[in-house]
Amino acid sequence: MLTQSSHGILATCPWIPGFRSDDLGEVRRFFGEFDGARARVAHSRQPMGCVAHAVKGRVTSLGSTASLVGQTARWVVEGPVFQLAMPVGSVFRTGRQISAPTGPSSVVIVPSAWEWTRISPPGLVLAVHVNSSALRDELQAMRPSSGGELLPRLVLRDIDPARQARLRAAVAATALATQPSAHPQQLKLAEARLLAETAQLIPDVPARQRPADLSQQRVLDLEGWIDAHLGEPITLGELCRVAGVGERCLQRDFEHRRGMSPMRFVTERRLAATHLALLQAGPGANVTHIALANGFDHVGRFAQLYRQVIGELPSRTLARSRQA
Repeated sequence: MLTQSSHGILATCPWIPGFRSDDLGEVRRFFGEFDGARARVAHSRQPMGCVAHAVKGRVTSLGSTASLVGQTARWVVEGPVFQLAMPVGSVFRTGRQISAPTGPSSVVIVPSAWEWTRISPPGLVLAVHVNSSALRDELQAMRPSSGGELLPRLVLRDIDPARQARLRAAVAATALATQPSAHPQQLKLAEARLLAETAQLIPDVPARQRPADLSQQRVLDLEGWIDAHLGEPITLGELCRVAGVGERCLQRDFEHRRGMSPMRFVTERRLAATHLALLQAGPGANVTHIALANGFDHVGRFAQLYRQVIGELPSRTLARSRQA
């Protein structure tokens, strides 16, 4: 894992915006507005002691967060995210995939356009968001046979001290290059260095045959249809009918693009919609009605799954909504 000094570089740059708060509500609002965080639950009631810094470059964004309280946090990301440091013992979840607890030399790579959860003890986190197109171009140049293929699923790996040192240096150089007085070429060079280092973290796997039956637009249309019909019965057969393909093709395509089955994707979308509905619920609302309205027919199983993904029981989310 990268050391505390790698986080400190953002905190010691006066031109990089900082955020500090002991209040969980303020922390939720900050991350919701800044990076689209979907949910955040503290593991204790003590003051958060949250300190966050973030800065955007041309093709990368750097973010560091320190907290005195363990948390469960949920995001959806538009570009690949490299978690270069996190508290030892952190666990990542996306779809049915659950990572092993992280160690002192772990990094975690989250593919783009995924809903994912991080369950972490108190400590420091450093993340780098990378532009998908820039990363794909780098991988294509490094590994022509891969076709610039990006990861289809979350990856946790350990890195050696030499690679940790190179990553620390690349993060520091990129942060320093964002200061207003820096020459534009400095940021361009620093980001190229950081992009190369992060690309090398992606495992070198043989290129897979991309499913040819479903175009990207047809997948987007199907996902839009799913979001519009979450409260209705959705079966694998119905998804095949809407997509115009057979079961094997649909299963293969979702595993390739999303790293999960189509029905698990439906469950993930239902969870996200239910969480939002609970946060926005008015007087008289109850968990059972909201869960049913979003397609969950068994409230007990729903509550268990919700707690695994969001970090708290749905009744707690609803209670917070009423308090707000």
